[in-house]
Amino acid sequence: MSFLPGNAQHIGARSSQQDSFGFGNLDDQLFLAHGGFVAVVCDGMGGMEHGDVASRTAVRVFLDAYQRKTPEESIPAALERSVREANDRVVEIAHNLGAAESIGTTLIAAVLVDSGFGKAMYFISVGDSGLFHVSDGQIQTVNRPHVFANILDSAVTRGAMSKEQALLHPERESLTSFIGVEVLEEIDRNVDPWPLVDGDSILLASDGLFKTLTAEEILGSLNGNAQAWPDALVERTLEKRYEYQDNVTVLCVTVQDKPDALKLPPRAIEMEKTVMLPPRKKRSRRMVAAAVIGIAGIAIAGGGGWWYKKHHAPAITEKK
Repeated sequence: MSFLPGNAQHIGARSSQQDSFGFGNLDDQLFLAHGGFVAVVCDGMGGMEHGDVASRTAVRVFLDAYQRKTPEESIPAALERSVREANDRVVEIAHNLGAAESIGTTLIAAVLVDSGFGKAMYFISVGDSGLFHVSDGQIQTVNRPHVFANILDSAVTRGAMSKEQALLHPERESLTSFIGVEVLEEIDRNVDPWPLVDGDSILLASDGLFKTLTAEEILGSLNGNAQAWPDALVERTLEKRYEYQDNVTVLCVTVQDKPDALKLPPRAIEMEKTVMLPPRKKRSRRMVAAAVIGIAGIAIAGGGGWWYKKHHAPAITEKK
C-alpha cells in the first residue's frame, strides 16, 4: 500500500502565518510497518510571534515524540503521549515568554496504517482544526471541535437558554481546549481503528478552510488526483476574497493500491452543517472561562448545577 501526501498553505489576509504542518517519513519502511504514516496540522494563536512559535513548536515536538514509538506501544497511546509532550513544551515556552495561558495552538493529527486488520486511521485532536474522511464520493467530519458552542448547545438542550441566545453568543467559537494549557483535559481521539479502503483520502485543515467554504464547496473542489486537492481548496478559499481571511492550511493523504483508485464517482454530502460566521480571533482559555461562569449562572437557575460540573470535568473523547 502507498501513502500519497499533498499539501497547500496560504497566509490569507493576515500579516503573519501562524499555521504549521508536518508529515512522517515515507522512506522509513520499518517504522511505517508499526507506526503508520502520520500527518499533523497546528493553528497557532496568541499574537503574531507567539502563535507562530506555538504552532511550529507543537508540530516539531509532536513528530519527534511520535517517531520514538516502538512496536510494543499502540498507535493511540503514542499519539496521546506525543500530544502531551507537545503541550508541555508549549507551556514551557509560554512561561519563558511571560505569557502563560495566553498563547497556544490547535492540533489535529492522523495516522494511516496497513496492518493485520487492514487499512485504518487513528487520529487525535485538540482545539478546532478539522479532520475529514473522503470515501466513495462522500465526505465525513471525523473529529469534534473543542469550542464553547458545545457547552452552549448543551444548555439549549437542557432548556437553560434559547437556541437564538446560543447562536448569537459572542464566545461561541472560543476554544475550550488547545495545546498550551497547564492541564490538558479535552482530547478527542479514537482507540479502535477507523476503517479505510483503497482510494480513501483524509483531509486535515485549519479553520481558515471550513469557516470560509461550505461543505458543498469543499466537496466540489475534490476532482482528479487527490494530491492536487489541497491546492484546489486553498485556491477556492482565496477566491472568496474575504477581508479578514484567516491563514489556511490543507493536507491530504490517500491510501492507494491501484493506479485508478484516486478517481472519485459522483459526489454526496455527509459533512456536518456549520453556521457560517465571520472569522473571529481565537480567545484565550481565561476568556472562555469567564464566559462559562456567565452561562453557569443561567444553567444553575434552571436546575443545571450538574450540567456545569459535568462539562468541566477532565474529558478525553474516544471513538470506538
